Amino acid sequence: MSHSLPTWIERLLGVPAEPGEGTVWSLENSWNWPAWVTLLFVVFAVAVVVAIYLRENRQAPAWYRAMLAALRLGSVAIVLLMLTQLALLLHRTGLPYLVVLVDDSLSMTVRDPYDPPVAAQIQKRFEAAKPTTLSRWDLARALLLEKDAALLHRIKDGYKLRVYFVAGGESPASDVGKVTDELRTMEPRGESSRIGGAVRDILNELRGNAPAAILVLTDGINTDGPSLSEAATMARRKGVPLFLVGLGDDKPVRDLQLTDLLVDDLVFVNDVVDFEAKLSGSGFAGKELSVVLRRQGKPDILAETKVTPKADNQPQTVRLQYRPTEEGEFHYVVEVQPQEGELQTDNNRQERTVRVRKEQIRVLLVDSTPRFEYRYLRNLLARDTTIQLHTVLQEADIDHAGQDAAELPGFPVRREDVFRYDVIILGDVNPAMLSQDMLRNLADFVDQPGKGGSLVLIAGPRFMPLGLRDTPLARLVPVELGSARLPPLGQPLTEGFLVEPTELGLVSPPFQLGDTPAETREIWQHLPPLYWMLEAPDVKPAARVLAEHPSRTGHDGHHLPLIVLQYVGAGKVLFHAIDGTWRWRYRVGDVLFARYWIQMIRYLARSKLNEGDRSASLSADRREYGRGEVVHLRVRFADERLAPAADDGVSVVLEHAGHQTQRIQLHRSTFSRGVFEAQLSNLPIGSYHAWVAIPTLQGRAPATDFTIVAPPGEFQHLQRETAELKRAADMTKGRFYTVLDSARLIDDLPPGRQVPIESLPPKPLWNRWPLLLLLLSLLTTEWLLRKIGGMV
Repeated sequence: MSHSLPTWIERLLGVPAEPGEGTVWSLENSWNWPAWVTLLFVVFAVAVVVAIYLRENRQAPAWYRAMLAALRLGSVAIVLLMLTQLALLLHRTGLPYLVVLVDDSLSMTVRDPYDPPVAAQIQKRFEAAKPTTLSRWDLARALLLEKDAALLHRIKDGYKLRVYFVAGGESPASDVGKVTDELRTMEPRGESSRIGGAVRDILNELRGNAPAAILVLTDGINTDGPSLSEAATMARRKGVPLFLVGLGDDKPVRDLQLTDLLVDDLVFVNDVVDFEAKLSGSGFAGKELSVVLRRQGKPDILAETKVTPKADNQPQTVRLQYRPTEEGEFHYVVEVQPQEGELQTDNNRQERTVRVRKEQIRVLLVDSTPRFEYRYLRNLLARDTTIQLHTVLQEADIDHAGQDAAELPGFPVRREDVFRYDVIILGDVNPAMLSQDMLRNLADFVDQPGKGGSLVLIAGPRFMPLGLRDTPLARLVPVELGSARLPPLGQPLTEGFLVEPTELGLVSPPFQLGDTPAETREIWQHLPPLYWMLEAPDVKPAARVLAEHPSRTGHDGHHLPLIVLQYVGAGKVLFHAIDGTWRWRYRVGDVLFARYWIQMIRYLARSKLNEGDRSASLSADRREYGRGEVVHLRVRFADERLAPAADDGVSVVLEHAGHQTQRIQLHRSTFSRGVFEAQLSNLPIGSYHAWVAIPTLQGRAPATDFTIVAPPGEFQHLQRETAELKRAADMTKGRFYTVLDSARLIDDLPPGRQVPIESLPPKPLWNRWPLLLLLLSLLTTEWLLRKIGGMV
């Protein structure tokens, strides 16, 4: 057991002491006997001495003999002390350390958009310190500097103050004045937050003299090294509580981000151009936002849509549609309107250059008879100046071709004559009137690499498409002909139905009948009904259903398809199970009928804009990613006819220095036939090089480079980590404070009790002259008293 040594004894023993230090003492002896032996010896000595004096000179008073026995026992005790070589052990004590750890990473520069009541309370709380802004760093500085650094002075009075910085190590200053001077001039500079690592470094540095507590001023964001919870585990083992002041706001930081903008590089004049991007952000869940399309340098809004984010950091697709009316090269900007409280707005926009061209599309329209679908479609296409139309009527009179400049005397026989068209539309054509060579030319027109023409098949009651079963065109039809059936002949059709676009159809350019997605959806719901349709319940695996019957289903429970698109080789095949789109002219003329067919033909012929361009590109949506972020790879073929026929026909080799090479399979985008995409997650840190391995392309394989970095960046995650700070405080039996309740912090700190600093050299007591003098005095006194009492 140790006891404090009075100051006068310290001076007597010559023990040095600094201000705030003290000395505790304890006794040490070399007596190695067990305690029970020592006690037995003491009892025996007392019994012998008492027995002796009880028998001697019984005429002397009892008190006199008891005094002599006490003197004798005192002498024996001193001898025993000398035999045990008793020594005084001294230990210097001092005030415990209390560490103040200040986060000076770059995330502390954030100026949080507090709610007005909270901002007012913070300004009032630090009114005397007058922080220039409400940045986290200024709040930390104000907390330490307010009232002439009262907090630091109170800590200095009860503890040994040590000040550390997360990025800069220990403060070189040795007193409060120098620390405050340093705080006034410092600015955050740490490119990563090592809060957990800083706490562990402090505990390791002071492992011989653990601090009474560690006071941490931070936002809790840890981007590198061990987490704060891991450091708290170590602090708990050492009995060091963590007192944490959380700076900043724990609400999600308000930020919006537009990424991954996808748009065709080349389009026709008056085409519907889709601008598709990903919108993500935080702090705006449930709030309606406006996303607009502009031309760079022009204030006019070309297109606008409203988006309501459902959850923070959950990307959602945003689509804007625009019809360019003039030819040229234009730089477009997609932008989400900046919102109040956003920390940064430079990520609210994406830009792309689009070339708009005006070209004539060569179309061949073929039918057996001039039925209504043929007549209205033929008149529509003939009036459009962007279309060069030729027609063939299989059952027309011989002299009909001479009466119509667009009419051909018969279906083109030569292969090159077929291949000169961009789109061929087959109505209710009689295959028997086409030779096998003509049918093969049609199949090659679609499927042959380098051509990739588009074929439209419009079902009819006589021949199409069931008449194609045993022809080279059968494999091009997007539905299974074996299960297809026509309505019963002669049965009147009185029940009308609407054409209902699928979700895929609604985002396809040909289906945009309105100027906005909402208007388009409304138009499709109110188009005049149709009556005739071919039932084709079985769709081929690679086909895409763009529209379906609203209520009738097939044997598999799916709605019957009405408009189906399929990629075949380098071309496209569009199948209409209906033949009454001319009914959409009811009371509105060609407005909707024309918009659908002109847009569809332009969409099918869009590849001709890049005809001859055999290039492809591989890109990542960014050059640098934080650890854990998803990497988006995209391969785009300039001429989509050159894209692989298979939806998974593109492979990319991913190289990472010092690691095994990976092969990544890309899948065709629903947005475009010539775009293939893949998402990569959980990639290790390092530099990557990706290149297209399949298909083999002319020249050098398309490639791209990107880097995965760590830490993910100081501004990747900005809200205060309240849960982590509270967890660390609870684990170590410390406390968590916000800025507003931090005034009571000083009263909650553990008391500054003296702690051992070092052991001083022992002071031997058994051979001290005062002890020998006392022994002689006791023996002399006893002899004199025995002499006087007649006991000698």
